[in-house]
Amino acid sequence: MDKKTNVSIFVPHFGCPQRCTFCNQSSITGARGDVFENASKAIETARKTLGENTVNAEIAFFGGSFTAIDRQFMLSLLSLASPFVKSGEFHGIRISTRPDAIDSEILSLLRENGVTAIELGAQSMSDRVLSMNRRGHDSESVRKASALIKDYGFELGLQMMTNMYASDAKTDIYTAKELIKLGPDTVRIYPTLVIEGTELCGLYRNNEYRVSTLEETVELCSKLLCLFEQNGLRVIRLGLHSTIDNDKSFVAGAYHPAPGRQSAQERG
Repeated sequence: MDKKTNVSIFVPHFGCPQRCTFCNQSSITGARGDVFENASKAIETARKTLGENTVNAEIAFFGGSFTAIDRQFMLSLLSLASPFVKSGEFHGIRISTRPDAIDSEILSLLRENGVTAIELGAQSMSDRVLSMNRRGHDSESVRKASALIKDYGFELGLQMMTNMYASDAKTDIYTAKELIKLGPDTVRIYPTLVIEGTELCGLYRNNEYRVSTLEETVELCSKLLCLFEQNGLRVIRLGLHSTIDNDKSFVAGAYHPAPGRQSAQERG
C-alpha cells in the first residue's frame, strides 16, 4: 500500500488526568463544539483534495489523551469519522493516548468504531524519569498497554521524548531499546522543548534543568534513528511541527524546522 496520509484533527486535553512538567495544559483550550466542527471540516477538505487517495488516508485525532476525554465526547468524534472508514473511503482512524488510559473495554469500543492505529505517549521507560516529570504512570503501564493493543489487532505506535527532566542520553537510548522490545509498528521522537507556563520552564529558569544544544540533540537522535531502523521500525516523526516558529510560548530547547533531515545528514 502507498504511504498513508494523516488527516490530523487536534483534540485539546479535555479530561487529561495529569499535568506533566513539560506540558502547558492551560494554554491548550477550545470548546468541544469547535473540535467537532473542525473535525468535520478537515474530513470534508480531505475528501475534496485527496479524491480517490483517501483510501490511503487515516483520520487522526492528535493533541491529547483521546481515551481519557469524556466518553460521550470521544464517541461523538468517532461517530463522525467511523462511517468513512466502514464505507472504505478512508483507510482507518489513528488516535494518540496515555498508556494508563487503555484497557479491554476501551479497546473494544475503539475497534467497533473504526480505529485502526493507537499511539502511546510512552515518553520514557525510566520509572525515575516518569516520576520526576509527573507522568502518572510507570514503564510497566507502557508494556501492558502495548501488549494489549497488539492483542486486539491494532497498529501500535510508540512516542518517546529526549532530554526530559532527570534524563540523559544514556537513559534515552535505554528507552529506545525498551520500546524496540515491544514491537511497535511506528515510532515518534520528540526532543523536549521548554514552554512558557510549565513546571519545566520554572526548573529551567532556576538552573535546575539544562536544555540540550542542537548539536547534542542531532547526535543523539541520529543514534536513535539507527537503532530503530536497524530493528526494522519506522520512525514517522522526529521533532515538533514547524509551527513552533511562530509560537510565543516557546522558551528554549533544541528546535530545528527539519530535525529528521539534520539527523539523517549526521548519520552520513
